[in-house]
Amino acid sequence: MLCTTRLLWQLPLLTTTLAFVLDKQNPYSQFRKWNAALNGTLELEFKTDQPNGLILYTDDGGTYDFFELKLVNGAVRLRYNLGGGAQIITVGNNLHNGQWHKLQVARRDEHTTLTVDGVTRGAISRGKEFAFGKFGTNSDVFVGGIPPSYNSKLTTLALPSVIFEPKFRGSIRNLVYSDVVGQPPRRQELRHSRDLKSSRIGNASGDACERRDPCQHGGVCISTDDGPVCECRDEDYEGAFCERDKAPSEATFRGAEFLSYDLTQTGGEPIVSTQDTISLYFKTRQPNGLLFYTGHEADYLNLAVRDGGVSLTMGLGNGKQEMHIKPSKTRFDDHQWHKLTVHRRIQEVRSFTSVCIKSAVVDDVYTEHSHVAGSFTMLASSRAHVGGSLNARALPGARVHTNFIGCLKKVEFSADTLRLNLIDLARTGSKLITVTGRLEYACTATDSADPVTFTTRDAHLILPKWEAVKTGTISFKFRTNEPNGLILFNMGAKPPRVGCTADLFAVEMLNGYIYVHMDLGSGGVRVRASRRRVDDTNWHEFLLRRTGRDGRVTVDGANAEFKTPGESNQLELDGALFVGGLGSEYSAAKTPPVLWTAALRQGFVGCVRDLVLNGKSQDLTAYARQQDSASVRPACHVLMKQCVNSPCQHGGVCSEGWNRPLCDCSSTNYGGPTCGRESATIYLNGSQHLTAALGPEHVTQTEELMLRFKTSKAGLLLRTASEHSADRIELVVAAGRVRANVRLGDREKNLLAGSNVADDNWHTVRFSRRASNLKLQVDGAQPVRGMLSETILGKASTLEISTLHLGGMYHPEEEIQMTSTLPNFVGYLQKFVFNGMKYIDLAKAIGMGSDGNNNNINQHDSNIIFTGSFVKPDSLNVYKAVTFKSKHTYVGLPLLKAYGNTYLDFYFRTTEMDGLLFYNGGKKQDFIAIELVNGHIHCVFNLGDNVVTMKDKLKNFLNDNRWHTVSVRRPTPKMHTLQVDDDIEMHTTSSNLMLELDSVLYVGGVPKDMYSSLPVGVLSRQGFEGCMSSLDLPGESPSLMEDAVVPSSSLVSGCEGPTKCTHNACANKGVCVQQWKTYVCDCDLTSFTGPTCYDESIAYEFGPGRGILTYTFPPSAVADTETDRVALGFVTSKADAVLLRIDSSNTQDYMQMEIIRGNLFMVYNVGGGDHPLGDETARVDDGAYHVARFTRNGSRAALQIDNYAVNIRHPQGGQQSTIFNSMSAITVGGGAGGARTFSGVVAGLAVDGVRVLDLAAAGDASVSVRGDARRATSPLDKGWINGMQQTPPSGYGGPGVLDELVYSGAGSGCRDDDEDACVLPDAGSGDDLITPVYVPSTRRPPSRVYKGDTSGKLMKPCDDEDCIEGSGSNGEEITEPEHPMTTNGASSTHGMTSPTAAISTEHAKTLEGSTDGSTDAAHGSTRSSQGTTPPDHGNMHAGTVEATTPEKTTPTDDHTAPHFTPSLPNHHTPDDISHTTQEEPLPEYPDPNENDIDSRTPTNGAEERNEYNGYEHEATTKWYLPKTTDSGRIVTPESEFFATIVGIVASVLIAIILIVIIVLKYIVYPLDPSYKVTEDKNYQQGASAALLGNQVK
Repeated sequence: MLCTTRLLWQLPLLTTTLAFVLDKQNPYSQFRKWNAALNGTLELEFKTDQPNGLILYTDDGGTYDFFELKLVNGAVRLRYNLGGGAQIITVGNNLHNGQWHKLQVARRDEHTTLTVDGVTRGAISRGKEFAFGKFGTNSDVFVGGIPPSYNSKLTTLALPSVIFEPKFRGSIRNLVYSDVVGQPPRRQELRHSRDLKSSRIGNASGDACERRDPCQHGGVCISTDDGPVCECRDEDYEGAFCERDKAPSEATFRGAEFLSYDLTQTGGEPIVSTQDTISLYFKTRQPNGLLFYTGHEADYLNLAVRDGGVSLTMGLGNGKQEMHIKPSKTRFDDHQWHKLTVHRRIQEVRSFTSVCIKSAVVDDVYTEHSHVAGSFTMLASSRAHVGGSLNARALPGARVHTNFIGCLKKVEFSADTLRLNLIDLARTGSKLITVTGRLEYACTATDSADPVTFTTRDAHLILPKWEAVKTGTISFKFRTNEPNGLILFNMGAKPPRVGCTADLFAVEMLNGYIYVHMDLGSGGVRVRASRRRVDDTNWHEFLLRRTGRDGRVTVDGANAEFKTPGESNQLELDGALFVGGLGSEYSAAKTPPVLWTAALRQGFVGCVRDLVLNGKSQDLTAYARQQDSASVRPACHVLMKQCVNSPCQHGGVCSEGWNRPLCDCSSTNYGGPTCGRESATIYLNGSQHLTAALGPEHVTQTEELMLRFKTSKAGLLLRTASEHSADRIELVVAAGRVRANVRLGDREKNLLAGSNVADDNWHTVRFSRRASNLKLQVDGAQPVRGMLSETILGKASTLEISTLHLGGMYHPEEEIQMTSTLPNFVGYLQKFVFNGMKYIDLAKAIGMGSDGNNNNINQHDSNIIFTGSFVKPDSLNVYKAVTFKSKHTYVGLPLLKAYGNTYLDFYFRTTEMDGLLFYNGGKKQDFIAIELVNGHIHCVFNLGDNVVTMKDKLKNFLNDNRWHTVSVRRPTPKMHTLQVDDDIEMHTTSSNLMLELDSVLYVGGVPKDMYSSLPVGVLSRQGFEGCMSSLDLPGESPSLMEDAVVPSSSLVSGCEGPTKCTHNACANKGVCVQQWKTYVCDCDLTSFTGPTCYDESIAYEFGPGRGILTYTFPPSAVADTETDRVALGFVTSKADAVLLRIDSSNTQDYMQMEIIRGNLFMVYNVGGGDHPLGDETARVDDGAYHVARFTRNGSRAALQIDNYAVNIRHPQGGQQSTIFNSMSAITVGGGAGGARTFSGVVAGLAVDGVRVLDLAAAGDASVSVRGDARRATSPLDKGWINGMQQTPPSGYGGPGVLDELVYSGAGSGCRDDDEDACVLPDAGSGDDLITPVYVPSTRRPPSRVYKGDTSGKLMKPCDDEDCIEGSGSNGEEITEPEHPMTTNGASSTHGMTSPTAAISTEHAKTLEGSTDGSTDAAHGSTRSSQGTTPPDHGNMHAGTVEATTPEKTTPTDDHTAPHFTPSLPNHHTPDDISHTTQEEPLPEYPDPNENDIDSRTPTNGAEERNEYNGYEHEATTKWYLPKTTDSGRIVTPESEFFATIVGIVASVLIAIILIVIIVLKYIVYPLDPSYKVTEDKNYQQGASAALLGNQVK
């Protein structure tokens, strides 16, 4: 090891400083002997910025005694031996800080001390003699390093390893010790020798490196008096200027060679350290062999390749440990380079007890950790073996008994500061290393003979074409147990003359036999080359020799000769030689029809080795590394039987493939590698179809198709069509059987199979043609076979197919239905596979049928048109579920097979907004990642040209603790798709580059230190926390527990969901109820059901025939109620109807939910008169699904529709009754006596916990059904409910937060404990809306009458930023409040409802009496408005902002808001006041009816909570003028008359009204204090607090 440095020897008494230059030949300073005697001392000062380096060394001439001073990680370590064994003293830390430090070594008999900067440590030597050697034979004192001459005479060193220590770099001064017997210590001067040069610094003639820096490849230039000297920092280069490639530090071991050192043979001390590292690279085909051994006395470390894995055994003190790194489905005896690193570190835990922490890592991925405790203090090595020994079995800890066979490189052993490159030392002839055998210092083991394994049908390699124009040979070996597959394919250019064919050479396996195809352009020949089946897992040899038209093929010694027809005798191939198949990106239409495996897209799965073209060996492993290294794996190993563990689910049939299970899922409704995933199912109604255009030149001699169907009628299943021929294949359901009709030229054949297949059950049909041989099979019955005629190969057996018609005939260009004597298919279809292409799956992968439009895609020359619809599965099949228990949990799977196409499916479930789900890095810039970002899925990848990010467009967040499906596909070379649940996103690239991945597929996250180096575009900085299941990869469904090559102890089997209430635990505003060890969701106010309120509830359809459903309470269940909760979902287009009525058995008490002029009202009477409560701004007769929630507490009640404003009514004045007496009957679908019946669908009805519709569906005797009310089994399919508005739990809070649970940041999706640090996602500008727990949602702000609108109709809202409510008059006067009001919590807005129009004939009079005051007040008042910010159209979460910025306080502080007081033209006091809770607005979407003030947009936010507990309601109040429209809102005739007058005499009346208002407000009717509403009390919240705000008892 060469080193150059400059040591400054500084003597304080000298006025000039001498510079002693130590160049490459002299990396040390030498001084006189030290007279240590029995009480000698030695001291010096040093300064350096390097943490390691040899400071000083001297010994007794090579026997036992020595002193060694060195820096180890910034501390001074003294190691010495006075004959009784080595002692170690360590003092200091961070001594490489560039400051001067003083050290002293002092002796006194057996006591030795080391002092550094005043800190002293000591040790006691063992033995009886403590003198340091003999002064006459002791060595000189060496500072900074050891003379190079000692490399050849290690036996003259008492500590031979000192020569390999790193050299000291820095300055040393004031070296003081005694150098003469009997003389006191003195400063030492450099001992001059002919090898050393010295000069004063002042004599230097400039910096040689500044004048000329000759160093290359990162070499560091060091200036000396003789010129610049280069220090080669890069280990791959050497030479005077680091200009020469360094000889590779590698060697080939053949079983008889090995390297070793044994320090005990030289009498030297062992290498000791507190930590050591062994790192090496190995490459072998052998499953067993010794890699490395080191030890001292009873301590040892033994590394070996064992059973294709890495074995490590260690003995230290009395403890022994063993590791075996052997990942599932990954072996290290694949003749590829693998890196092994083992690190050991001693850590003292208490006196006389230490722990050795050990880690072993293979390929920087596969890791094992362990530790052992004992009384040891140091790691020691006195001998070592590399690659073997004379008796490997006899080495301590041996688990293998053979030497290593293969290649090793960069074998390095580091112990603290010591670093030994053992192969380099052997190559350079170091006396430390003994070489046994004739070791070759290069890896000469060639890769050309190495096998590769093609693991999937699409796996293949592309080689240069086979040059065999006139003559050529080709040979290879193969093994497999799969009967069909294309092995070799090389095709020529298209022939220039008509009648000629393209040149062709191909080798394929059909039904277990080898066939060779050869065509020289004038006609082809097909030769069966094997006499026996060769799919028997054994190795077989193939050899072909050809000269001109003559050829001979030999398989396992059996010859078959052939001669090509025609006159051509040259094989002119063009393009590449494909090995193993063609891959999905190669169109089957481009292959000749005689090549059956190519037409069926069946690649070879198995092993190939020893491929030789014209005598030149081909390195298949090198091609695999450069191309598809995931699907084409090096080596060839036979694994255990794959079907033993029954991997196929749902009745799938398992058969043994080549190291993979082959699951036949054809008789199940499931697909995927292990029949675990629900098959894509389509429905055709007789006018719908799927058509695939294959191109005008698509001709085949073989077809194979499968189809699964379910129907009750006869109809056309499939028909092929051609533009130029009447040839066809036709499958139909006729007379309860499946008929296959094949027409080929003038030949035609019918096959019949199955019976009673039109029974509305699932049936599977298979059909295949091999030239003239036909086979038809239905379900598991015996196949029906037939022949068109005698087997004729060539054009007579070739079928041209332009289009495939599934379910009906359709002309893709003219878009008309083609004439057919057969009816079109009506029913369900799935699993349609034609010649290996899964067309239904392909249509789903690109989103066809999801929106009802005719979509098409291009698959090379193919085109698909699909007009049907996909059927959503009833439930998800969750299998192989695991839980990632923390954000630091991750596992690794083998490299993702995504070179040419991508196939990755999984389910996930979480409550976290962010986390990395999958990551696989690649070569250069390539990578793929799937991550959860802000509650949505991102798929990020780079094919080498640029980063692409696909995101789902779902409206709801996915962290709702429900299972979600994710599918990533690459259906065509340029198309990439991401499907999340029902949302499909597509991206088309400009190139068809391959995805070249490397390393492993990380699942759930990556190692912590990798996040900072993830590629641009990957946003995750933490792992995934939650559940994952149903993972499907190409050809396999791996278990993250059993198949992980990088396992994790933090991953647990099964899905362990959260057991505590969170803000998004329940969907659709369900209320989370915490229990002892779990939680449940109260779904009564959601209209949904299920464990998390996500499932659709039972629904009933009410037709025009006056359907009524009545529930009568059992006598024991009749009760008096003080609180009620009613919720239901409904869809209707009827503007006037009664939805629900609840009656008392012995009083006039009742509650009735009804629709009046398209608006929803709830009228209730509990003894204090009728109280109507409704939402004038919400139309519900629009055919959409709506959810109504009603809660009552005494006389006070609240009603909410969907996610909009909560309408509250709390009657005032007089004695209000609070009890609903003797609730006895619930009528659904009409009022009393069946009046005003409802038509539509009602779902999820819950009345005080009673689910009436569920009881009806169960046939409960308490429920009676009459008329045409019937259960709606699939309301979605019937079009009644066009997507029930399911609202999965999100980060935006909502009802369901328990009284005792407060979630910081809930409502904003914030994950920060400090709410001030939380910002609403995509928050717009403006003042912050402060809420204690959540951000409430709101409906669109009410429309206003604008200036100049004399018609009374609404004008289009202006876009002026100043045209906002509160910033100008907008045609409305603003009355400033006399007395401000405060509200506890978030500000809310209360509108006065005036339903004076007839709601029903039963209570019209009551309504008039109860609302006069409200009506009059509304007519006589001038509406005041609270300033708001205009809706942010680009921001889904833009919040309402007060005109005056509220003072930010703690969540429990009051918020001040203006109090607007209406003018009261008469003395009537309203009996009740109805409040409208104003929630956070959403952006307004373009409205087709701009003046329709019914329009509004729901939000996902939670409702505002208003609290009652028998006290007056307290809230900030807004008073709105009644709105005058013609759209069915309830307004009084007086209001209509008043609006007409205003329209006629607006210019005069406005001034009069202003004067009247002032007079009435300030003179006639001053503000009555009784109308003040205060809200300064705090109340508890119950489960319905989101609607009513009271504690339900």
